[in-house]
Amino acid sequence: MEHSLLSVPPELLKRIFESCNDFSQVVALASVCRHAHTVWVDNSGVIVWSVGKSQIRSFDDALMAVRATAIVLKAELAGNRPPGINIMSLSGNSKFPDFAEVKEVLNMQYLVRCIEYMYFNSTHRHWGDQNPNNLFEKMKYGSYPSERRRFPECLKEGIPGAEDATIDSFRDSFYRAMYRLLIAGAVLTGAYMDPLFRAREEGNVGFHLRNGYTLFQDDCWEQITEMDVSEQGSHEDDDLPYIRRSPVYNYDVTDWSDIGQWKYREYEAIFGPFVSWIVEDGRNRQHEQSQNPAGIKPDWAESSDDVGVVRELMLLMVAYDHFNSKFENKVRDRNGNGPSYLGNRTVSIIRFGVFKVEKITMPAIIEDLKSEYLFAEFHPCFEDSAGKDIPYQFDVWWACFGILDGLNKRWAYNRWNRENPGPPPILELWNFALRRYLNLGFRKGTFWMPRKPMIWECTWWKEVGRGEIFLNPNWAVVQRYQPGTISWDHQS
Repeated sequence: MEHSLLSVPPELLKRIFESCNDFSQVVALASVCRHAHTVWVDNSGVIVWSVGKSQIRSFDDALMAVRATAIVLKAELAGNRPPGINIMSLSGNSKFPDFAEVKEVLNMQYLVRCIEYMYFNSTHRHWGDQNPNNLFEKMKYGSYPSERRRFPECLKEGIPGAEDATIDSFRDSFYRAMYRLLIAGAVLTGAYMDPLFRAREEGNVGFHLRNGYTLFQDDCWEQITEMDVSEQGSHEDDDLPYIRRSPVYNYDVTDWSDIGQWKYREYEAIFGPFVSWIVEDGRNRQHEQSQNPAGIKPDWAESSDDVGVVRELMLLMVAYDHFNSKFENKVRDRNGNGPSYLGNRTVSIIRFGVFKVEKITMPAIIEDLKSEYLFAEFHPCFEDSAGKDIPYQFDVWWACFGILDGLNKRWAYNRWNRENPGPPPILELWNFALRRYLNLGFRKGTFWMPRKPMIWECTWWKEVGRGEIFLNPNWAVVQRYQPGTISWDHQS
């Protein structure tokens, strides 16, 4: 074979590389002879890009998530605020991937395989009062049973528009949405961690001591006791207005107020780059392969292109609901002793809604996740770095539920009566995207969560819980935007 390859022109041999079925074939071919190795070295980027796109589902999305995570990790290890990230620069179309990035892509692919397995098979019901990662803090009735989501059994659930769904079409949507959720987590870390970095830059030690994780507060207990009483501050008098200076923490302010208008102007720079990428991709997908084969334009759509855009946004939103509840972090959650399963395969990610660089340890046997959570920990690289305290100095969940909602009593009605909660704080990304690009808002009753037995029919428990968007491309919980109206309020 070595002799025969010597007569193959480099351009033709490059195309042979690009047609390989997996990367093990690439390595084997590059090892045959010096001529093949030279062609590989001279063209490794384009070869990796071609093989990755053809053999790995949603390869570019996974690559973008890997690169965005690496940018945030590098900045925070140096003790710095994450820089603004140019979305398009993350794509393999902008810069070909190398083998090290492919390795991390494969780890990320394995992570999503784990999430998929748990989606279909996990015995956990993700009770809201036990899992702070849920969108709704008090979703005490748990999630839709995984055995009813399992493919193809889910097709018996009578989901509208799911008649043509296949396991491949499910995975195309599921994997793309999960990777894009990880991209969003990375590119929006700077916005949601703004209070943390502002306090670091301004020397506001008290803010970190009051709002860091318990572990951080324990480590700094001596420093806390030595502070003057006048310097200790309080959540209500000091932290609430301090957090409000970050636009994303004004989610409960009506968008037609002065502050609401300021917030949406700021959102243009915060959310705009990511959302505009999603919007353009959704419209391109709609042109290439209509997500509405019947050709019927929904009454909420101003143009047929809107259908594809809304689908990508709905995929991302439902992915968020199903993604975060699959993890436990030893600092935040239940288990401080490491994973209970065997496995040393890891991946670095930034979960949307958590906005911390975490190392996820995954099991060698994926079936171990039937009754376990994926084990997450703040990235150990921080331990000896200039940014060693960054993972512990601010908790987005506490800022939202403990300070903003707790002091404003915004959720008091929901806490006691469980009726008609507003959109969870992290859904501001979708609020902005729907209004700014599509003149839409959430459909009436989207977030209504009644008591039993009506809970089994509410949108979030049933339609989101069984992942209808992964099966029915036309599922959407939107309506035309109405200024002065809180569209998600089922009584408005």
